Amino acid sequence: MMVNRLIFEGPDDKHVVMNLLFNHEHNGERLCEHFSEKVKDGVDHLIDTLNEELKATDLGRLGVVLDADTDLAKQWARVTRVLDEHGCRAVPAAPNADGTIVETNDSKKIGIWVMPDNKSAGALEDFVGKLIAEGDTLWPKAQADVNGIPQADRRFKETYLSKAHVHTWLAWQEEPGTRMGETFKKKYLDPNHPQATAFVNWIRRLLA
Repeated sequence: MMVNRLIFEGPDDKHVVMNLLFNHEHNGERLCEHFSEKVKDGVDHLIDTLNEELKATDLGRLGVVLDADTDLAKQWARVTRVLDEHGCRAVPAAPNADGTIVETNDSKKIGIWVMPDNKSAGALEDFVGKLIAEGDTLWPKAQADVNGIPQADRRFKETYLSKAHVHTWLAWQEEPGTRMGETFKKKYLDPNHPQATAFVNWIRRLLA
């Protein structure tokens, strides 16, 4: 039996994505039910084992979700090197803004989404930040308060700035400390936000 699989670099990515897909349907079933999922031990492990995932004999469709981190072009080159070695057709030089989908020589569909939006440096937290309602008064305050911490007093790395923004915002919600993956269930984020819809549409195209 052929399976559709989503692979993630970490558990937070999986929880956010699968809870987002829980809010959408495809052919009468929740979109998340069309996939099995696998969590890797970081982005390096995801890329290092991608060739192994592509070789799986039970694979129908594979969705790959990873962070751009500080260098989108470098991250994309690492992924596409594996796709090229595996014989994937028409791999673009840069990610498609609406999510990339390519095919292997044996017609398996492979989708790649580079967080947050396939065109910017960043990570899962930047994607989550884009889903916060435009009129949310706490979001700009959370960003400003974190940004106002003197450099000498910051205990987090500069690359974790978006994490600090999002988790500060989460700490001010009705249930402080809510995990990012539960934000849709608690109605803190809109699963029909245009940025969320772009991701969901990529998943639908992968299933088509």
